[in-house]
Amino acid sequence: MNIKTKITVIVLLSLFFTSCNTSKSEKELELKEKELLLKERELSLKEVQGNRPKITTNEAVRLAESKFQKYLPKIMASHDAVLDGQESYTGDFTGDGIEDVAIYFVLVPKDGGNAIVGQGLTLYQNSGFDVKVIAGYEPETMFRFDKINNGKIYVQKLEYAENDGHCCPSIETQHILTISGSKAY
Repeated sequence: MNIKTKITVIVLLSLFFTSCNTSKSEKELELKEKELLLKERELSLKEVQGNRPKITTNEAVRLAESKFQKYLPKIMASHDAVLDGQESYTGDFTGDGIEDVAIYFVLVPKDGGNAIVGQGLTLYQNSGFDVKVIAGYEPETMFRFDKINNGKIYVQKLEYAENDGHCCPSIETQHILTISGSKAY
């Protein structure tokens, strides 16, 4: 190889590596700009929320119950049932230090009777400014809501012993719910 060819190769290689570094630097710069944009949006959202008054736990319950009432017809239609009972409970089950809302409900046949054809919990996360549904719990077995304590939701699973009457399952097993996606188990 002659000297002109060597110089040409060296110049081309240096241009190639420089362009690669420039491309990498440009990508890093783009990522940093996107990060800054996201942080600005987050701060803007916090600023807007900071100007709004926080809701009380009672207001969170009212909001959750209102949202539940709007969705309830779909739940009843899926079971061909009507609402027999509903009760709201509060406690921090999302770990953010704010009281969340759990709505327990019981369904009975639409055509009458006292058999329980469905029951469940609808879980609402309280952001301090609004509530949103995050999960539902409708097991195949009967259960009774127990409590919300230390970030956990406790229920009593109910089963019938051999001589139990229809009204009164006597086998109770404590169960702690786990929230995964939009379901609680």
